[in-house]
Amino acid sequence: MRWLLIDCAVVLLTCVALGALAYRLFSRVRLVTSEVGKLRDRLAGLTDETAALAGRLDAAEASARLGERASASRSRDDRSWL
Repeated sequence: MRWLLIDCAVVLLTCVALGALAYRLFSRVRLVTSEVGKLRDRLAGLTDETAALAGRLDAAEASARLGERASASRSRDDRSWL
């Protein structure tokens, strides 16, 4: 009878320990899941910013090229008068 009580106590303590470990594991999984959601939102924002910056860079490059062409044509025009 005494061994039966000891066995039941060991089984009960083991179940409590496993339950506590499972609770901690699931709380960390929830934490990681929420952090992944935040990172996903941040990534979406950074993707939008990158696209906007790429558009601005393309516009700046096009303006610079047009400026180079205009200055090159002006210098040719200046030389033609000589």
